[in-house]
Amino acid sequence: MSVRRRITRIIAARRNAPEPVDPIAALDSSQRQQEEQLDRARRSVADLAAVRHRVDTLARQAAAELNETNRQAEQAVQNNDDDAARHALKRGIEVRKRLDSLTHQRDDVDRQVRSLEADLYRLETALQENTVRYQSLKAQHGATQAAQTMHGAVSASAGSSIEAARAAREAEEEARRLRHRQAAQEELEWSDPNSAKLDRAFEELESRAEAERELRELKDRARDSRPGQR
Repeated sequence: MSVRRRITRIIAARRNAPEPVDPIAALDSSQRQQEEQLDRARRSVADLAAVRHRVDTLARQAAAELNETNRQAEQAVQNNDDDAARHALKRGIEVRKRLDSLTHQRDDVDRQVRSLEADLYRLETALQENTVRYQSLKAQHGATQAAQTMHGAVSASAGSSIEAARAAREAEEEARRLRHRQAAQEELEWSDPNSAKLDRAFEELESRAEAERELRELKDRARDSRPGQR
């Protein structure tokens, strides 16, 4: 296989490679899924509990109706009304069958509700434990990222400090070179008889000597002009 074909395959494999999964994003998705499953389980338990309540209500009504038919049959017997007694007993048999069916349904639904409630409790407990673990992992991940960011900032700051110290040293060296150059130039100017600085110095000396001479003359004239100094 040629080198070009190998490079082409490597590039294609990198392009088709799956994107890396963010662990925190995966935790968030898992947490949301568990919460959604728990909500569905709660709704299922609530719906089944409502069914149990309706079946229990119908069973209570059937039990009350059965008691009423039994009372009517007993009253008919006391009144020697066999037909009314037969009619009440026949209706009582139908009500008893309905009551038995409702009782069976109620017991079956009640068992389902208790089973779902137990499952719901396990789900809630597991979700609480997972939530604590999820929050702990998320906090650790955030702290690790913050520490990495801080270390990066410290490293960058250290690099900047090194650059600043180097620049300061270079500035100090440049300042010393300028001072030395200035001192050398001044020394050369004093040794050069044609330098402007030396001319200014001579002029300053001449002006000072002239000023001293004129000062003495002024003092002499002032002393001669005083009465009794002649």
